[in-house]
Amino acid sequence: MKQAVPLTAATRLAPVERKPLLRALLDRLVGRREAVWLAPLVQPYRWPLAGLLAVSLVSAMAALVPPYLTKLVIDRGLMAGDRQALVFYVAVLFAVGLVALALGAFNSLFHLRFSARLLADLRRAAVGRILAQSPRWQARQKVGELMSRLDGDTGEVQQFTFAALVTGGGSLLRLAGGLVMLFVLAPQLALLALVLAPVELVFFARARPVTLARARQVRQARGHLASGLAETITGLGALRALNATERAAGRIEVRQQGLVAALMSAQIWNEVTRAVPTVLTALLRGAVFLVGGLAVIDGTLPLGSLIAFTAYLGFLIGPMQSLISLWHGQARMKAALDRLDEIMSTKADVRDPPSPERLDPGGGALVLAGISYAPAEAASLFSDLSLSIPAGCKLRLGGVSGAGKSSLLSLLQRHDDPGEGAILLDGIDLRRLALADLRRAVALVPQKGHVFSGTLEDNFRLGAPEASAAQMRDVLRLVELEERFGADGLDTRLGEGGLDLSGGERQRLCLARALLQPFKVLVMDECLSEVDGGRVSRIMARIDARFAKRTRIVVTHGTAARYGEFDLNADLAGSAGGAG
Repeated sequence: MKQAVPLTAATRLAPVERKPLLRALLDRLVGRREAVWLAPLVQPYRWPLAGLLAVSLVSAMAALVPPYLTKLVIDRGLMAGDRQALVFYVAVLFAVGLVALALGAFNSLFHLRFSARLLADLRRAAVGRILAQSPRWQARQKVGELMSRLDGDTGEVQQFTFAALVTGGGSLLRLAGGLVMLFVLAPQLALLALVLAPVELVFFARARPVTLARARQVRQARGHLASGLAETITGLGALRALNATERAAGRIEVRQQGLVAALMSAQIWNEVTRAVPTVLTALLRGAVFLVGGLAVIDGTLPLGSLIAFTAYLGFLIGPMQSLISLWHGQARMKAALDRLDEIMSTKADVRDPPSPERLDPGGGALVLAGISYAPAEAASLFSDLSLSIPAGCKLRLGGVSGAGKSSLLSLLQRHDDPGEGAILLDGIDLRRLALADLRRAVALVPQKGHVFSGTLEDNFRLGAPEASAAQMRDVLRLVELEERFGADGLDTRLGEGGLDLSGGERQRLCLARALLQPFKVLVMDECLSEVDGGRVSRIMARIDARFAKRTRIVVTHGTAARYGEFDLNADLAGSAGGAG
């Protein structure tokens, strides 16, 4: 039988962990899961947000003054026939208007400055999370869908974050101040105005789930269309070859119509949610004018008070609708945040070790010690694979298609880790190296290398920011591209994806880019498959001569003779065997 734990003084007085105010507020606004990654991004802006909130509150208080000054202009100036009072109150009204204008302009500029920075931070964090994922994760994604989340969804989250923490405070103050002034001016009419609040709250509470559903439909339709557009543009060559451009355009049109239908559905619902409070407000104003007008005729209510009351009625109706709109905006933001959370809550397949070891200069010896690898969504590619590659060795890696060659190369740059065994570089387990150091030491040139838009020099500096112009020209000569870019040299402009180059030119450019890196191991994964055999032999001879002390791994499916002599040969046999 379990014994009860005595409640000691220490137990009773144990401090309760309290979250910071900003984190607690975000927990309520966006949800605890999302607040985990959103709070650190918003935290640096807590003081600008506080400043914006303060300006918003001052602006709200300043906005409460003009209606009462209007009452004084009418009752003490016009109706009383006092010219001096009329001039004084009009001057004060003008001055207050100027102050409100200045506060509004300052608030707008201040808001733009810091909300734009928050948007940049949101996108930077999302892009960083994407860049940290493995090629396997990338293969499951759609480029257009990711772009839709990085663009539209981050913008929606940023806009609501600032609106909720800043605009909401001003709306609450205007609502409270307007309500107080209504009771000051005409208590009976104020009670009539209060009837509107619970009716609108009930309506919007029932309408909010529909708003959320419509917002999710629009977000999904936008992502679906963006994905189709990106896929069509990147696959334009294949579509032309298949004579399928018209069918592709038809698919885009279907997705476009889907987005239009979602937008129309959302807009119709927005008009409904806008019409109901508008009608209710019109009924309330009519009732106020009727009851208040009769009071003015009876002489029980001054005309200025009625006019000021109707102005303050706007302070009751406007902020209340603004807060309700903010509540519905939170539903639209939640739809965007859920899509963004799929990126931000995805953990990287591999991470830097807590205390990474450093690699010594030179070397390049690789040891595969009984490694096994089976991607989560596939059967085992290879198991108990062991191979020793001395520093400075040139290895040919072969094997049938699907044996796991590309997956093995991915493990060398640690885009994933083997399920069993270890891979050692100069005696150090790859899992004990910083990812940046490892990927600097192991240069991988894939079969389908990517060329980025910009100049030739921009592309070279991506992997070798310290390289000199002479070094860049040198690697161009090595891969026989110097004449191709002779006219403009390193200033040659390249299109997105290098589509203005031939397949062989793109491959040689990507190889030249890798040769600028300070690598210990150069991995060439069929990276010259579109280059003629004679040129491949010349390029490989130069690489072997210049980088004889560095490890070179060449993956080839076809004849290996054009790559020159090899020190070692290894063939993957998939899950049935290892290297031979």
